[in-house]
Amino acid sequence: MGIGMLVFNISLLKSEVMFPYFVKPDQPAFQEKLSSKEINVLYYNKPEWVDKSVFNNCEYPCKMISGSKLDSANFVVFHGPRIGTKTKPPNKLRGQVWIMHGMESPHHYYNDLTKWNNLFNWTFSFRRDSDVLSPYSGFQLHRNNTTINIRKQWKSKDRNTAWMVSNCHTPSKRMQYMKSLKNSIDIHVYGGCGQYKCTRSNENNCMELLQKHYRYYLAFENSLCIDYITEKAFKTYTFSPSTVSVVRGGSNYSLFLPPGSYLDAKDFENGHALGKAMKRSFDNASDFFSWTKYYTKSTSVMSTWCHLCKHIHHSESYKRIYSNIKFWLKDLPRSGCKTPK
Repeated sequence: MGIGMLVFNISLLKSEVMFPYFVKPDQPAFQEKLSSKEINVLYYNKPEWVDKSVFNNCEYPCKMISGSKLDSANFVVFHGPRIGTKTKPPNKLRGQVWIMHGMESPHHYYNDLTKWNNLFNWTFSFRRDSDVLSPYSGFQLHRNNTTINIRKQWKSKDRNTAWMVSNCHTPSKRMQYMKSLKNSIDIHVYGGCGQYKCTRSNENNCMELLQKHYRYYLAFENSLCIDYITEKAFKTYTFSPSTVSVVRGGSNYSLFLPPGSYLDAKDFENGHALGKAMKRSFDNASDFFSWTKYYTKSTSVMSTWCHLCKHIHHSESYKRIYSNIKFWLKDLPRSGCKTPK
């Protein structure tokens, strides 16, 4: 991540004594100097949304290649969620570093990864205890004077709450929660789970609807898992700063979003109580927009891959092996995901 990007936390890593997910050999006392040599990084089962250009313009030179030919690179990335249930681990070559990449919650991994113990060296995900952190977004310090205009936009809106969603049956039971919330506040549901239409292929038009009409946007995650905060929670900050996010997930949102800029469902006893709080904010919502004086959302995704590339160039400083990758993924023996009551 770039120096200027803020993710409102200093990562609090879990105790290796309490949660022995990995074995960590002795580390060298210093990092090697920057090497100009380009290093190949093999993405073994690359998903379509990962572009081969992600390492372009990084400070450290890396080149992404894809395929199943393991002897073509010393660093191999596996997309954890798409490791099939019948997929057996390939033979790991001596000296290779294997990296598990995943931006989905543990509920969306096909394989429980039991057979992949003692193979992965690094993790690369949204989890704050990953070896390389890859958040969905972040913020940068940026002073400006747009807050007054944003407050005017809020007061001019003529609709209460919008939600754009197509996955109706999720572990977080967000549809059931929305129905409870709907008893106390008007909600327009767009997409496959509602009566209003706004196609993903025309996202700009969808965001214009938010900016022009809606005071609130429901950013409900499909899973209530530790640190799992996806692009949903960041949408309003980018496309409609005058719309307030109402979040529901398993994260501590104060570590990721500007303070006072959102409503968190977990702070309320139930959906009805949340809806009443949203109504109370109609006439006085100035506090929601104070963040715009100091922060702007960062749109850079490349920096996380550049961070991985830097890690690769200093791999001797980050030696470890995950003896139980399943335990790390699910944050066992405690559970990293919650089942709503």
